[in-house]
Amino acid sequence: MSEIIFESLTRWYGEHPRRLVLDGVSGKITDGQFVVVIGRSGSGKSTLLNLLGGLDTPSQGLVKVDGVDLATMNDGALTALRRRRMGFVFQSYNLIPTLSVADNLRLPLQLNGIAEGNKVSEWLARVDLQGREHDWPDQLSGGEQQRVAIARALIHEPAYIFADEPTGNLDLANAERIVQLLDSLCRSAGRTLIMVTHAPEVVGLADQLLTIREGRLVEAEGH
Repeated sequence: MSEIIFESLTRWYGEHPRRLVLDGVSGKITDGQFVVVIGRSGSGKSTLLNLLGGLDTPSQGLVKVDGVDLATMNDGALTALRRRRMGFVFQSYNLIPTLSVADNLRLPLQLNGIAEGNKVSEWLARVDLQGREHDWPDQLSGGEQQRVAIARALIHEPAYIFADEPTGNLDLANAERIVQLLDSLCRSAGRTLIMVTHAPEVVGLADQLLTIREGRLVEAEGH
């Protein structure tokens, strides 16, 4: 069973003075949940997401993914874990501008040694971008770029999807569409979705709500 456990998770930067960003946060995320992390800007919610996804290292505490403490893994093993078991969606899309839409989607398949088959065309259809495989990222709207980013994050069938403010650069209509798309795609495949957001309308979709205030977990609520 896939799960993420985090215990007394603490992150600070610098030493004199020490800037505390996350302060002793603990919790558990189980297989197939949609977890929403909310809080004001600077509260530590993106730091929590980065720690859970192995993109940052805690100053104290631990993160266990599928029973393995991330701190015990060397850089190569951690990179392999992220590549195989995780997918990431960011506010800024992060598509590779020199690759076509199709080649952006092929990249995680190639990195994981997965046969392409019809996966690229199937995933473009799932995000309603049929026929756009030869376009360049700068030929797409913001909403379309984010849909490509979602397809890229999911195409290699990871267990965990980490989404950091995925609607932050979008208008309301596109933002709602992106949230519904992520929710439906992850639920249909039983993926665990962990999303940092300011959008209040996302809260009602969550199986678990983590509220971060000044680096502390002040509320962990299940629905």
